[in-house]
Amino acid sequence: MKVEKKLFSGLNNTIYYKLSPFLFLYLVICILFAKSAFVGDEERYVMFANNLLSGFYSQAYPNIDLRNGPGYPLLIAVLLFFKFPFIALKLLNALLLYFSLIISYKTFSIYSSKKSSYLCTILLGLYFPIFEMIPLILTESLAWFLISLVCFLLIKNYQQKTISWKLVILASLSIAYLAMTRVIFGYVILLMLFISIFLFLLPRFRSSAKKSIFIFFLSFSFCLPWLIYTYSLTNKVFYWTNSGSMSLYTMSTPYANELGDWHNSYDLQLNPNHRIFMDSISKLQPLERDEAYKRAAIGNIKSHPKKFLSNWIANVGRLLFSYPYSNTQQTIKSYFTILPNMFIVVIIVLLLAVSIVYHKKIPDGIMWLFLFILIYLLGSSLVSAYRRMFYITMPFWFLFISYVLNNIISVNTRDKPFCSTEVHEIDAG
Repeated sequence: MKVEKKLFSGLNNTIYYKLSPFLFLYLVICILFAKSAFVGDEERYVMFANNLLSGFYSQAYPNIDLRNGPGYPLLIAVLLFFKFPFIALKLLNALLLYFSLIISYKTFSIYSSKKSSYLCTILLGLYFPIFEMIPLILTESLAWFLISLVCFLLIKNYQQKTISWKLVILASLSIAYLAMTRVIFGYVILLMLFISIFLFLLPRFRSSAKKSIFIFFLSFSFCLPWLIYTYSLTNKVFYWTNSGSMSLYTMSTPYANELGDWHNSYDLQLNPNHRIFMDSISKLQPLERDEAYKRAAIGNIKSHPKKFLSNWIANVGRLLFSYPYSNTQQTIKSYFTILPNMFIVVIIVLLLAVSIVYHKKIPDGIMWLFLFILIYLLGSSLVSAYRRMFYITMPFWFLFISYVLNNIISVNTRDKPFCSTEVHEIDAG
């Protein structure tokens, strides 16, 4: 039987029941902590979903609004079309996280025993920083699910000696939809395509790079309708969003009392350091304002490279540990992110060192996934980052940890038991 015909075969139905307590937990969190009023960006996503139901996405030029891609609004637009209440949009997050655990278990099982895979899936499901996103109409739960799916499909692709076009297309669609949900992955797709073409020239990587070229070329192709649409509004090629420029501007701040974290336009207007600039762009149209933010950011980086490096270091701290922030007093809530991520980041760093030593034992699928996630995280670190940007990569990191522990460290300890004594014969001559 062909592999693509048994894509999810062998998945024991009992795993759905074994992991069902997580579905119950996620639903309870959603019901208990969901707010009746919109929180943060929730209203914007619902607005875009209603726009889609009305036959458009953004207002016409010059009042364009492309602050995020259409992936998540398209999903919730389906529920709004069938008149589901807003709580259903939030309960959807619980379902997405639950099914992501099912997919992750299947992925872990490719390289590890059922017992080990189940344990790793439980630990992934208990990664409580993501819990804060469950009661919100935001993209994180969908992005988490899509990354789980991308991990599974890419691993399956690179397992095959020949190209399975069904697997290639499914992987490409998943990556493209991830880019439509979090547009930064659009840039990741393009970089992965260029890297794949380069590595194809090297005999060591030619086979896997060939698959990567097909996957990321198709992923980019599936994103073309969005890029064609943005071009029709902006007359700009390869225009993904108009939200990144403001984030780059706040990241590039040259002022000593600011650490590069994001601030909204209202806060910037009140800040003496930014008031003159904000006044100068206040009457500009969205596209012109986007360009102004970019020019100011690039000017700041060129004039104050050391300060930008300092901001970048602080930004990596915010990405991984939600610390430090400008003029913000830290509270006990900071431990909510710091504690779990402290252990995870240390484990990742240690296992990366091991995997470098034993790099020949790392499967192609995990190597390409690592590159995919690394480019995403590095790109995220160049603009004002949030901790939730790191949250969504957990399905990959747990896969990486599971593989190294089960297939490199455990194998080596079985071959060379810890504290064993080696006896060498000495030639007495």
